[in-house]
Amino acid sequence: MKRFSLFVPILAGLLLSSLLVAQTPPTADKIGYLNARAVVEAHPQFAQIKEIQAKAEAELKPLREELQPLEAKLRAGSASAQEQQNYRTVSQKLQEASKKWSDQQNAALRPITEEIDKLIGKVAKEQGFAIVLDQEVAAGSGLVVYAAPELDLTQAIVRALPK
Repeated sequence: MKRFSLFVPILAGLLLSSLLVAQTPPTADKIGYLNARAVVEAHPQFAQIKEIQAKAEAELKPLREELQPLEAKLRAGSASAQEQQNYRTVSQKLQEASKKWSDQQNAALRPITEEIDKLIGKVAKEQGFAIVLDQEVAAGSGLVVYAAPELDLTQAIVRALPK
């Protein structure tokens, strides 16, 4: 009789625990990847980024070209005091201009990447992916040496972008 009295609570506990497990939503178990650069470039607002890059290059290229011969003279040890001063001045202008354009590009890129991050989460969840990796980062780090093509979410994310 004592055995039976222990058996009933144990059986009830097992039944209840199995009901709780049955109600747990299924967890995603797939790992996917995407080409983040391709997704960003496919975004409709990426034209604005290309415009900023073109303006930046138009300003930075002449500064780089002016800096090149001065740098060569400095390396050779044949730069005059005036050329050394010119090198420092042009180098500082180049750094300031590079920072200005980098800041502008990052400011324009931020809303694009935030929107894409939300889309990645949405598409990954819909398709049952638990983790999504950036293809270039994963390959470059050496952590991922192979990924099946059917795990590539790039086109699904591009299709989900606003038009």
